[in-house]
Parts: sequence; C-alpha cells; structure tokens
Amino acid sequence: MSDGKSAKNKVTVVVSLLILACLAVVVINVWRAKHREVTRVEKTTVIPVTISPAITGELDWFTDVTGDLTPIQSAALYAKVPGKIIEEIFVEKGDWVEKGQLVASLEKDQITANLNRGRAVVEVAQTSVDVLEKDFRRIENLYKSKAAPKQKLDHIQAELDVAGARLKEAQAALKELDVLFRDHDIYATQSGIVADRFVDPGNMSNSKAPILTISNEKVLKVELTVPEIEFSNIREDLAVTFVTDACPGRTFTGKVALINPTVDPMTRTIKAEVHIKNDDMQLRSGMFAHVRLYFGKKQALLIQREGLNKMPGTGNYYVYAVKEGKARIKNIETGIFQGNRVEVSSGLAEGDQVVIQGQNRLRDNTPVEIIQNKDVEKNPGDMP
Repeated sequence: MSDGKSAKNKVTVVVSLLILACLAVVVINVWRAKHREVTRVEKTTVIPVTISPAITGELDWFTDVTGDLTPIQSAALYAKVPGKIIEEIFVEKGDWVEKGQLVASLEKDQITANLNRGRAVVEVAQTSVDVLEKDFRRIENLYKSKAAPKQKLDHIQAELDVAGARLKEAQAALKELDVLFRDHDIYATQSGIVADRFVDPGNMSNSKAPILTISNEKVLKVELTVPEIEFSNIREDLAVTFVTDACPGRTFTGKVALINPTVDPMTRTIKAEVHIKNDDMQLRSGMFAHVRLYFGKKQALLIQREGLNKMPGTGNYYVYAVKEGKARIKNIETGIFQGNRVEVSSGLAEGDQVVIQGQNRLRDNTPVEIIQNKDVEKNPGDMP
C-alpha cells in the first residue's frame, strides 16, 4: 500500500514540474514579445529631409497650349468645264501667284469655233435690224406725208420687232459662249503660294477634282484648345507668343482673333484662333507651334515643383508637410506650373514646410529630421 502512495506522489510531482515548465515557457515568450516591441520602437528610423516653405509671391499668369499652323486662306482651283484636255499649266508648287493670274488653260478649238459662229450670227442679226430700221424710217416719213398706208408701216414695224428679238437672242447666245470661253482658262482666286498641283498637261479636266491648291502663307492661324478655367481671361486682341521646332531660338508673336462663345461639355475646353503675320515667310502651314497666352501678373501661393507627388492612377497631387517633427500628407490642388514653381490653389497655407527631397522614403506621420531649408525659386518659367 505504501508503494501505491509513493507512485502516486511521484506522478503528482512530475505533473507539477510539467505545469511549472509550461508556465515558464509562457512567461519567457511574453517577455521576449515585450522586449521585441521595445526594440522595434527603439529602431524606428528618422528620415532626413530637405524642406521648402510655401510662400505667397508674384507669378507670371499664362497658359501654354499647342496647335498647328494653317493658312488663313486656302483655295482649291477646279476646272469649270469637264472632259477637256488640260493644254497648259503655267505654275509649279512653291510659286507665288497673284489674284486673277492665269494658272492653267484647257483646249479651246471647239469653243473658239462656236464663238466665231456666234459672232457671225450676231453680225447678221445686227445687219437685218439696221436695214429694217432704215426701211421703217423711210416708210414712216411716207406715211406722215400720206404717201404710204398705215398697214405698210405696221408691217415694217412688226418685222423690225422680230429682227430686234433675234438680235437680242443672238447676243445672249454669244455672251454665254464668251463666258464658256473664259471658263476654259483657270485663274487664281486669291494671292498665295501654290501649295499643291494635282494634274499635268494632257490630263482630262474634272470639275469634281482640283487642279491646284493655293495657300495664303502671309497670314497664318493657329486653332487652340484652351482650358475652361481661362474662359474669363482670354479675349480678342490678346497678344500671344509662340515658338516652333522648325525655327529654334526664335520667338514669334500673334493675336487672338476669334473665340468660341461656348465651352465643349466633353473636354471642358474652349476653341480660340490666333492670327499671325508672316511677311518674311519664315513660317509655313503645317508647322507645330508651342503657344503661350499671357494674362499678366498675379499673387499666388507657391511651392517648388520637386515637392509634388501624384496619386497613382488618378492624377491628383499631394505633398508631405513637416509638422511637429513628422511628415504629414496634404492633398492639394494646383494651378499654374512655371519653371520650378507651382501655384497651390488649395490644401496648403503660407509657411507650411513642404518636403522637396527625401519624400520617396516617407509615409504619413513618419518622423523626419530637417537637414536643409530651401526657398522657392523666384525666376519665371521660360517658353516651353
């Protein structure tokens, strides 16, 4: 019996030791977890950053847009008479022509023959009228002296009326032939450069296909698409500047000539047209223009462009602003981009310390250390 009690006591001791061992393991794990948390807190990294304060400053107020140069006037010349051989074309691409200048001619043999026949018919009709007029005057005098009856005078009057009508008909037919004869020659309808030539001598004329295109390159235009936010600022006669890739280092000028009175609801933009004098012919239609619409000066809240960050897939901008030693995300709305300066229309206040270097390592509320403070650049942006 004593052996049974001894065995039971041994089991109790073993169980107790196991329970104590489990409790020891739990205590050790809790201590390690707390120690790791303390260590993790102790290892929190402070990010070094460079900041630049948001300031209120003067900004050149402009909008940069792009467009293609096109001629203010462009005319396609067609043959009015179809089915005729084009005998001559007197100009080539690139030639300057004046309004009214003869540029092409169609074959005229048949129309010349018809014109000569028409002139002959008019001459015969005119001769008939002249003879009948003399007879009428003679008989009229006889009638007045009672040497000829009234019936004879009426008869000659009727013949004269018929002859007069035939003369008018012949003259009208001759006029039509004369117009048709002139239509066998093609004249420039405006002054300008021959931009293209589509046919050669010997081709048949086609009243539905152009022979030449004439472009007035001395006055060009650019059709612009302007954001609706500038609708109240853009106006007719507003001076603009622009550059082209074809003329590096040179800045051209023009004026806003036309403004569409409505906003496109799909794109939220307005159409405007700039006219440009091109007396020296340095520009050509088809060139790509970088246009700046300048509205003057304005006061704005400014930050450096390096501080901007963009939300992926949205196009919305945000910055990191340092407050109480931590970088905090600020969602902002931007206005004009000018050189390295950006207008902030909402989301920041003057004096906010914006991170411009080191933000790639930041998250909201990340501790930071300011290692440098830079002012916003004051130089205006150059032409695009």
